[in-house]
Amino acid sequence: MSDPRRPRVVVLLILAMAATVLSGCVSIPTSSSPKPIGTLPSRGPSAAVPTPRAGMTPEALVRDFLKATANPGSNHQAARQYLTESAASAWDDRGDALIVDQISVLTDARTDDSYSVRVIADNTGTLSSDGHLTPATGRVESSLRLTSVDGQWRIDGALPRGVMIDRTQFTSSYRTHNVYFPSPSGERLVADPRWVYATGGTVADQVIDLVVGGPSAELAPAVDPVLPGSDSVRASVQTNNAGGRTLTFAGLGNVDARGRALFAAQVIWTLAGADVPGPYVIQADGAPLDERYADGWTTADVASLDPAGPSRSSTGLLVIRSGSLDRVTDTALAPVSGTLGSSGSVLSAAVSDNGQRVAAVTRTASGEELVLGDLGGSVTSVASGRVITRPSFGADDDTVWAVVDGRVERFRRDATGAITSAGTVSSNGVAAVAPGDITELQVSRDGARVAAVVGGVPVLAVVAVATDGTVSLTGIRVAAFNIGSQAASLDWVSGDTVVIARRTTDSPIVQVTVDGTPAVGLLSGNLTPPVTAVVGDRTTLYAADARGILRLGSTNGDPDQYWNEVGPTVGTGAIPVLAQ
Repeated sequence: MSDPRRPRVVVLLILAMAATVLSGCVSIPTSSSPKPIGTLPSRGPSAAVPTPRAGMTPEALVRDFLKATANPGSNHQAARQYLTESAASAWDDRGDALIVDQISVLTDARTDDSYSVRVIADNTGTLSSDGHLTPATGRVESSLRLTSVDGQWRIDGALPRGVMIDRTQFTSSYRTHNVYFPSPSGERLVADPRWVYATGGTVADQVIDLVVGGPSAELAPAVDPVLPGSDSVRASVQTNNAGGRTLTFAGLGNVDARGRALFAAQVIWTLAGADVPGPYVIQADGAPLDERYADGWTTADVASLDPAGPSRSSTGLLVIRSGSLDRVTDTALAPVSGTLGSSGSVLSAAVSDNGQRVAAVTRTASGEELVLGDLGGSVTSVASGRVITRPSFGADDDTVWAVVDGRVERFRRDATGAITSAGTVSSNGVAAVAPGDITELQVSRDGARVAAVVGGVPVLAVVAVATDGTVSLTGIRVAAFNIGSQAASLDWVSGDTVVIARRTTDSPIVQVTVDGTPAVGLLSGNLTPPVTAVVGDRTTLYAADARGILRLGSTNGDPDQYWNEVGPTVGTGAIPVLAQ
């Protein structure tokens, strides 16, 4: 469980019913009331996988086989019960698993003792062996042959390699957990969501195995795994007398003090996020990982790397109104000090996490200009172009990202205040995933991922940093296949969650996580489309609609049931700006 001294954070998320969690359809699931993500109950498997029953029809047996594949234990022994002995012995269940929905079992041929069927289904996701889920779309088809064994139907003959899992059974049997890995700077922990078969008390063992196993292939270029590798490290987990966990690792070898501190933070925040209680006694190669915490660690001991830590800024909401940057008070809008508060040419802006830096795009006689400087102070021209997207700071308060005439660019301010180009970011793979112009690009607060709108389609990518310092976007994929191509604006509300504004009257605000599940709709009943912009953090969202800026947050710890107007912005055409 989380440290009781740590305030609970909320992300306002309208959850779908459990049955729609992995739906591949184009509709956006919603529910009648918001549920903060920080208060979701821990759930084990709600439905055990079925076992063969006497007298099952071929169709029923195939459907139950696809449900039984959800249990990966003993090389899918639960599913092998549906096969003949020879088929069970020959089946190669290794590799990725397809999560399928809308399953049809069609008979191709039949005799008294044999059946040939085709299984046709919607592909909603691909689950890798390390629990990483990638959203997918399209239809899949597989042929199966059944034979009668002692009067009971069983699947016989060659089976396709890997498994297909019925989506409903998957959502009943798996939970997603964030496994954390340090950023290359060691200043942040980056979430790597994994889907784990929920088997009661083994969650701690499973997530620690994932920590030791290293980051997913998608995230690996953006993080530092610390450990020398899964082949050389061994781990065991036991419950200790204090009700927490004792973790024993072997093979840490020459991991230095900095690496040990990062590794402790990885372990502790991964376990705490999985509702595994502390204190956490961590042993490394026969001795305490750190003698200072020989009796056990708590989340307070690694609070500086809390993935859900609060923003360092107290700036509050800013807005762009009539081309100038204003501060919002309870009753009025007041221009910020400096050029941006009076220029009348500001098109978009971003404020750094610490609230000290500002980047803005301004209109010029020949096009647009990107400027960077101190909030309320002077700004310096960084780049110019025909079209420049809204800037983004990400993890570094002195590095700003923007797309300049189609090129993803980074610019850095050094200790002297001088600003230099940090280089073009390779984004060659974007067009293959979503053709069109990049009209929005935002970097996550941990610096590991970007979310972008490309031709109206929201996409996600990983920020890969090579040994020579060059940066590229890898692991590029559509954020979710049920969003469509009407996205207008997006923002990271946490390291693994993006909120998106869509040019539509149906669910104009949706939210999607990087765990491979579809987007879900947020409350929209009192929004007045079109919604043109959205920004937010873990506790509050701000959206610009036809009336002004509206707020969705929490009141006295309870989620708001509707969007509330930010009074001074009504009728002003203002655009919200929030510290990153």
